[in-house]
Amino acid sequence: MVRIAISAEAFDAIAQTLPLPLGLVSYENASNEKGERYVWLDRKVVEHLRTLRGPGESFSDVILRLVAES
Repeated sequence: MVRIAISAEAFDAIAQTLPLPLGLVSYENASNEKGERYVWLDRKVVEHLRTLRGPGESFSDVILRLVAES
């Protein structure tokens, strides 16, 4: 598992679109100084998000784009 920080908006987008109960996803309740939430994802998922990132995009940008496209 890999820990990444994502924006509150990306976190909410994931929470609203997950087919599984949010309790089955690893995340931390506290946010960092930027207001980002920490989530724990399988290493393969993080690598896939990395390949989908465009220049200057964050993991949050990719997540929000994927949710918008679905």
